[in-house]
Amino acid sequence: MEYFTLLTLMYYMNGHPQEAKIWFASEDDCWSVLMQNDTLYDQINAEAGFCDVSGIPSKIVKPKIRPQ
Repeated sequence: MEYFTLLTLMYYMNGHPQEAKIWFASEDDCWSVLMQNDTLYDQINAEAGFCDVSGIPSKIVKPKIRPQ
């Protein structure tokens, strides 16, 4: 099951610490922004970033109905 994941990026703007938070539908999508080149992380020159997995399902797998 996949869960919504919050990406938090820490960066500085004019010497002041800032945070950017973006929700993703899966943990894999979140980590790809942190690990791949030329993503938002690189574009804002982020100092740190992390992915927090929520307990809220983004994709629910429904059981298939079996014939009686």
